[in-house]
Amino acid sequence: MTAVIWIDWYAYHVARLRALVQHRELREQVVGLELVGGTGVHGRVFRSEDRRNLPILTLLPDAGWEEAGQGKIAAAVWRRLREVNPSVILVPGYYNMPALAAAIWGKLHRRRTVLMAESTKMDHERVWWKESFKRVLVRLLFDWAVAGGKPHARYLVELGFRGDRIARSYDVVDNRFYADLADRARSSKTPPMFRPLREYFLYVGRLSLEKNVGSLIDAYAAYRSVGGRSALVIVGDGPLREELREAARVSGWGGDIHFEGQKSAEEIALYYAFAACFVLPSTREPWGLVVNEAMAAGLPVIVSDRCGCAEDLVHQGENGYVVAPTSDAICEALLRIDTNAEIRGAMGERSRQIISEYTPEHWAAEVARIVQN
Repeated sequence: MTAVIWIDWYAYHVARLRALVQHRELREQVVGLELVGGTGVHGRVFRSEDRRNLPILTLLPDAGWEEAGQGKIAAAVWRRLREVNPSVILVPGYYNMPALAAAIWGKLHRRRTVLMAESTKMDHERVWWKESFKRVLVRLLFDWAVAGGKPHARYLVELGFRGDRIARSYDVVDNRFYADLADRARSSKTPPMFRPLREYFLYVGRLSLEKNVGSLIDAYAAYRSVGGRSALVIVGDGPLREELREAARVSGWGGDIHFEGQKSAEEIALYYAFAACFVLPSTREPWGLVVNEAMAAGLPVIVSDRCGCAEDLVHQGENGYVVAPTSDAICEALLRIDTNAEIRGAMGERSRQIISEYTPEHWAAEVARIVQN
């Protein structure tokens, strides 16, 4: 039995578990452990309900992450692992007590422990003594790791993890979901619920400091000041919502910067369908799964070089551009995309080709390889 643990079960977690359950080598030998049924680590309920017929056990169904406390959740993890008795445990990091409890339980009971890793060296400012502690921790607690991409694997190697024990394809989404909905919306004779304004650049994500949406607004204003005509659509919510709305207003182009608020995955797919390009300007981003979604929907992408996915997913000039997270660099990329309208379709198709190598099925194959090794 293989147990996979996550705190917040987003739609992409469900897609990954479904791929594990459907893999020919893992079928009926996988269980998902959901730590809490209430609010997650971000103070909201991030829980996909599309989980029919999936073996997901919720440890504390009536509690949230904060109210339960890490000690109580860690104890629940220990008890459930004893009941399930898995031979392989997929652990979501090593930054909290429940994850550490899972890894320690595995090592004490001589089970194979697998670190699900999406950290890179550039995620945070690194402190030598903390890095030294991590080196000891990851080598002691984990037998294998499954990482998002090249920078994540490099960081694990720097921490002393064996390169031949690092699998890939952790950061994946249900590509077919976004591709099918976007294509259906584009070809439909009935206007979708979201009616496109005119050509627009698109951002999807949280409105928080590390997402750097303020620099995107500044870049957009600079782009318009030199003759750009496309609009900017911002989908999402967060603590900087009002501050960013004000920045858009004073930019002089507020009428063409549209804040659409929080949307469901189905609604977001419609925004992808009619965008000219997707932009992720973050100053800190372990991966950036919205880039996977946009590429699956067939979009060119502009991605900050601080995003963990940039090295693997963005082929410079082929399906988009990797840029520094500054307004000048973002503006230059907006202009490049804007003046190459005739090749945007080819860039979007290239995005789909690249992202076809990053699917839940690839993730499941990597996990099966670890289980069988």
